[in-house]
Amino acid sequence: MSSQNRYYSLVTLNDLVLPGFAGIMRASLLAGQNRLQHREIKVVVASPSKVAEGKAIKFAKKATKHMRVSQGWSLVSASVKSIGIQELPPLETPQQTQGNLTAWIVE
Repeated sequence: MSSQNRYYSLVTLNDLVLPGFAGIMRASLLAGQNRLQHREIKVVVASPSKVAEGKAIKFAKKATKHMRVSQGWSLVSASVKSIGIQELPPLETPQQTQGNLTAWIVE
């Protein structure tokens, strides 16, 4: 299918540290490792028709699960932005394909 006949969403996943004892303990551990920083993964999700935000987020989380687990992420916040073909970063081989959905990890 031509890239012009597809809908694209940019899903931004952020590592979320919650306030409270567990969040403070986690932040302290990360600070001790000099890793207390904003962590973010961006994923382009493509489909032949418009996809609900929740579905795009779920698919992006599935495509990045191995990365998030290996980096010690716990909770994830997400946002979705529709993007046009002219806004797409260079896309190589997709990281995940399932049915009509395709995902590329871009950042």
